[in-house]
Amino acid sequence: MLRRRRLAVMSTHTSPLARAGTTKAGGMNVYVADLSRHLADVGWEVDVFTRRDRIDAPDVEELAPGARLFNVDAGPPVGLPPIEIGAHVSEFTSGVEQIVARREPYDLIHSHYWVAGLSGIELSRQWQVPHVVMFHTLGAVKEVFQQPEPPFRIAGERRVIACADAVIGATSHERAFLIGQYQADASRVQVVPCGIDLDSFHPAGVDESRRRVAAALPELGVENGPGILFVGRLEQAKGADLLVRALPLIESQPSTSLWIVGGDERDEDERARLRALAVECGVEHRVKFVNAVDRRRLPDLYRSAAVCAVPSAYESFGLVAVEAMASGTPAVATRVGGLASTITHGKTGLLVGNRQPEGFASAIDQLLADEALRQRMGVAAAAEMTVFSWRSVTRSILGVYEDLLSERDISGAQRESCCPDPVESLLVAAS
Repeated sequence: MLRRRRLAVMSTHTSPLARAGTTKAGGMNVYVADLSRHLADVGWEVDVFTRRDRIDAPDVEELAPGARLFNVDAGPPVGLPPIEIGAHVSEFTSGVEQIVARREPYDLIHSHYWVAGLSGIELSRQWQVPHVVMFHTLGAVKEVFQQPEPPFRIAGERRVIACADAVIGATSHERAFLIGQYQADASRVQVVPCGIDLDSFHPAGVDESRRRVAAALPELGVENGPGILFVGRLEQAKGADLLVRALPLIESQPSTSLWIVGGDERDEDERARLRALAVECGVEHRVKFVNAVDRRRLPDLYRSAAVCAVPSAYESFGLVAVEAMASGTPAVATRVGGLASTITHGKTGLLVGNRQPEGFASAIDQLLADEALRQRMGVAAAAEMTVFSWRSVTRSILGVYEDLLSERDISGAQRESCCPDPVESLLVAAS
C-alpha cells in the first residue's frame, strides 16, 4: 500500500479558521482552509501551522478529515500585525520543529505570505523537502497602489522568492509583478488561480436566498429590494468609504441601499467613521451594516444583491468579486491587479479605472438602470467563473507539487540553504 503524501502548510500570521472579513482575515484564510480540505479529499495528509493568537486556542484542531491545524506558541498569544510577527519567526520555526519532531516526515512545504515563507525556507533545508510559496499580497504592489511598506517586509519577500523552489501567483498580472519587481526566476513562477466552491456559489434560487437573508439579517432591509453589496474588511484600502460617497451620486434608483458586510466588534471606530460619513453625505438611512457573516451565508447575500462592488486599492485575485459573479451577480470593481483579470469588462461586470466616487457611481448606475443588462451580465458571469472550480485548481496545485517532488527524486542532492540565517540576518538589518 502506497504511503499518503504529507504536506506541511505555513500560515503564520493568520489562522484559516478566522472569519473572513474581520481584522487581517480575508481571502487567504479561505484559500488555505479550502485548499487543505480539497488536498485531503484526494488523499494527502495536510498539517497547517499558525501562530497562537489567543490564550484559549487548542493545540490542534481538525479542519477536515485528513487536515489538521496546529496553533504554535510564538510571541504573546494575542493578535499582532504581520510586521510585528516578523520578530517571532525564529520562535515560530522552532515551535513547528518541536511539534513535528516525533511525527512522520513531510514531503513538501507550502507557505502562505512572507512571514510564513521565512519559516518555510529554514524548515525546507532542515527537512530536505521542496518549498512552495504563495504571497496573496506583495509589499511592492501595496507601495504602488496604497502606501509605503516597511523595508523589512520587502526584504523578507525578496529573500523568500529567491529561496523558494516554486512561487505561485493567482494571476498572470501577479506573475509579471513577481518577475519584474522582485526578479523572480520566471521558470519557477507558476500561475494557479484561487478556487471557489461552485456547489455553494451559483445563481440558482434567488427568491429563496432573499427570504433567508431577510430572516437572518433583517437590518439590511432586503425586502425593500436588492442592494449594492460590499463584503470585506473595514479598512480604508478596501474602499467602503468610497461607496458611501458614491451613493448620493446614483440617480437611476436613488432609494437603493448600500449593504456593508464586514468587520466585528474590533472595528467599531471605523464603522462609526463610515456612519458619520453617511450622515455628511445625506444617505445615513440607506447605508446598512452587519458584521462579517459565516461563509455559509455569503452565497445568499450575493444572490440577493443587485451588484457587488469591490472598490479596493488593490487585490491580487479578488475572491469576493469571483464569488459574486459565480452567484450570478455582476461585479463593479477597480481596474487593478487580479480584478482586471477575473472580470470581463462589459460582459461579467464593469471595471472602474478612476478610483473615485464618481466613477463607481456611474458604473453602478448603469447596472441599476438596466435590469436586462444586469441579468445578461449575471448569466455570463456565472458561466465564466466555472474555470475557478476547486477540482481544477487542486489539480493544478498538485501538478506544481508533483513536478517538484519528481525533480527531488531524480536529483537526490542534499539541499543547502541558499539563504544562510535568513530570519536572523533580516532582523539584524531591520534593527
